[in-house]
Amino acid sequence: MIPALTRERLALCFEETRPRIPAVKGILSFSLFVVSAAVQAFGQTDKTETLEQRQPLELVFADSIVPQDYREMMLTTGAWYSSRRRVRQGWLTQKVEWGISDRLQIAGFANPMHLVSSSGNITTGVGDFDVGARYTWVNVGSPFTHIAVATEAGFPTGNPVTGMGEGVYGLSPSILLSHEFRHSRYQAFSTTGFEFVLAHRYLNPGDNIPHHEFFVNSGFASRLGKGWGVAELSVSTNAWSGGHETQVAVTPSYVWRLASRTELLFGVPVGLTSSTDQIGAVVKFTFELGGEEK
Repeated sequence: MIPALTRERLALCFEETRPRIPAVKGILSFSLFVVSAAVQAFGQTDKTETLEQRQPLELVFADSIVPQDYREMMLTTGAWYSSRRRVRQGWLTQKVEWGISDRLQIAGFANPMHLVSSSGNITTGVGDFDVGARYTWVNVGSPFTHIAVATEAGFPTGNPVTGMGEGVYGLSPSILLSHEFRHSRYQAFSTTGFEFVLAHRYLNPGDNIPHHEFFVNSGFASRLGKGWGVAELSVSTNAWSGGHETQVAVTPSYVWRLASRTELLFGVPVGLTSSTDQIGAVVKFTFELGGEEK
C-alpha cells in the first residue's frame, strides 16, 4: 500500500504545523454536494446486489472493504502526483490482489517508477515494495456491517538517499470497518493501524531516523451517477513514538464504475498541515479477472 501521506526526505518539512482553512471549506462543500445529489438521484438500492456491486473496489488512501472471491484477481494501476513547496513528485504504482478463498486474500504493491523534481534537478528510480494479506467478515450482525483485519510487510527496494523510498523495513497491521446506510446508498468506512519500523537502510545526512506511526484513513461514500462520490480524511502521526510529524489531508474523489468489475478513480489530496504535501492528484484504473462474475 502506498504510504498514506508521502514523507519527503529532502529537508523541506520543518515548519510549524498549521491548518489550511480554505481547503477545509472546499471539502465540506464537496461533501454536501455529494450527499444532496445522491438523495435526489437515487431511490432504494436493490437488496439482491452483492457487496462488490454496492461499493467501490478501490479508494484513494483507505482500503476498500470489498474482498476478492476465490481465485479472483484484482489489478489496480495508479498514477500519483504531489507538490510541496519546491518539490514535485510522481509515481506509477501497480497493485495485485488474489483471493485464496472468499474471505482470505493476498496482495502485492510495487512502485516501478518514482520521480522527484527539486530546484530544477530531476531524479528517477524504483520505489518501495509491499506484500500483505487480509481476512474479511462480510456480514457482522447484518448484511450492511463489514470488518476485516490486514497486515502488510514493507521492503525498501527504493533508494532513500535519492528520495526513491523511505528506507524502512516495516510491518503494518490494520483493521478495516465499513457500514452502509439507507439501503446501501451511503457508506462510512475506516482503515486504522500502525506502521512499525523493524529496521532501516542508510539515509541522507541530516535525515530524521524513521519512527513508528499511527494512521487513520476514514471517509464517507455516496452513490452518484454511474459511481460514487467519496470524501476521505487521512491522518498519520509519529509524535507518540518520538517523532515530530503529524500529517493530515482531505481527499475528494469520484469512482466511476465503467463495467461490472472495472473502475476509474479520480482524486485530489489536499494537505492541511505543513508536513503534508500541499496538493496532489491521483488516478487509478481497477479491473477484476477470474472468480465468479456477478
